[in-house]
This record gives sequence, structure tokens and C-alpha cells, in this order.
Amino acid sequence: MTPGRLSARPATPGVSDPGLEVMGLFDAKAAGWPGKYDPGGPLSGRLALLSAAVGRYAKAGDRVLDLGCGTGELSRRLSAGGLQVTGCDISPNMLARAAARAVAGGHAWVRLAPDWRSLPFKPATFDLVVAASVLEYVIDPGTVLRECGRVLRPGGVVLYTVPDLRHPIRWAEWAARQLAAPLASRSGPGRQTPWDRYRAYLRASRQRHRLRWWLAVSDAAGLDPLPCPVPTTRSALRLLTFARQAARR
Repeated sequence: MTPGRLSARPATPGVSDPGLEVMGLFDAKAAGWPGKYDPGGPLSGRLALLSAAVGRYAKAGDRVLDLGCGTGELSRRLSAGGLQVTGCDISPNMLARAAARAVAGGHAWVRLAPDWRSLPFKPATFDLVVAASVLEYVIDPGTVLRECGRVLRPGGVVLYTVPDLRHPIRWAEWAARQLAAPLASRSGPGRQTPWDRYRAYLRASRQRHRLRWWLAVSDAAGLDPLPCPVPTTRSALRLLTFARQAARR
């Protein structure tokens, strides 16, 4: 559920590998990540929202893919509710913490390569795919959404979140991107300032689009929009829900 760490194509020769950059960003966050979901933590509300949304479309025994599962908080909550959950991520540090905190049964953990192009599952393996804060980090969201559709049964559901450009924090990020080059850190080798870490996030979180763009790319991937399953408040993320078309395009 956590910010996803997935790249949909290999890096261009001579250019930093985007997948490795994202993996490194979240490997470094893994130690403190579970605490964000503690009661009162900054991501506890997101966990509750996503759990409720999945619960509207999935029933006990259904197979769920948690794409970009991080340290596994959503996976564990869903499996405790009777779902069969597989968590995927490209961050080995995140997955190590997910596995260490796992309880017996109900879920499995799969590591993806930073430059993955296809998911390691057969068609129609899952009833539901959730990809929370994943698509903003990938090179090609359409490729990822097509893979989500491929591994879903016909009529299966995809839930994903993307940055909501209407939120003031997204306006601040736009301004920070403009300042990134002139304010590049002059800290010494091996040292990172908070600005360095924020710049790393801005480089990795590359997909910023309006709703109509996400609807179009989802439609091209063979996904039909569904009504939002739970009430949402104005936040920095937009929750979108789709069903796989019965006849693939």
C-alpha cells in the first residue's frame, strides 16, 4: 500500500536508472516506515481509507495483490480480514521488514526487479489489485496498469491512488521543482541535508497528471471506471477505482 517503488522499463544508457533511484529512496526509509501507520501516525488515515475501499469490493477468500506493499501494513490488515494477499515491492529493505512482521498464513511476499516489465503471475490470478502511491513513481503508468489488468480476472477491480493536483501541497512541490537546480546542495560528500532528501523524492515522484489523463491511460489499459467506494476528504492523494473489462482490448 505504501508509496510504490516500481519502474516499467530499463534506464536509458548514460542516464541514472529510475528504478534503482526509487528503490534506494525507499530502502533508506524502511526502518522508520512502519511507525507511520501507528495510531495517530501520518499514514494511519490512509490505511483505514484503503482497507475500507478494498472491503467494498472484496470478500473473504478473494485473492488480492498489494502492489508496492512497502512494509506490509495494508497486506496484514487485509489478510486479517480473510483475504489471500500477495505483497510486491522492489525495495528489499521494505520487504524484509514486511516478512519479519508477518503472521502465519494469509499473505505472501514477492520482490520485483527495479526494472520489471511484467508481473510474475499468470493471467486472471487476482480478484483485486491495490496500488497505493505507486504510479507516481513509475516511468510508464500505462504499462503498469496493463499488467494490473492482465493479472486480474475479468470484472476484477483495481484501486490506485495518485497525486491530487488540486491540493496545495502539490502546488508547493511544483515550486520546489523549479528551485531544485539553483538550490542544489553544497553539502560535502556522504552528507545529506533535508533538502537533499526532498529533492530525491521530487526526482522519483515524477508522474503529475490531471484526472482526465489518468482516466484515459486506464481506459487504454482495458479498465473501466467505477464509483469511488468510500467517502474521501480533500487530501494530497486521489483514490481511483476501475474494473477490468470482460473483453480485453
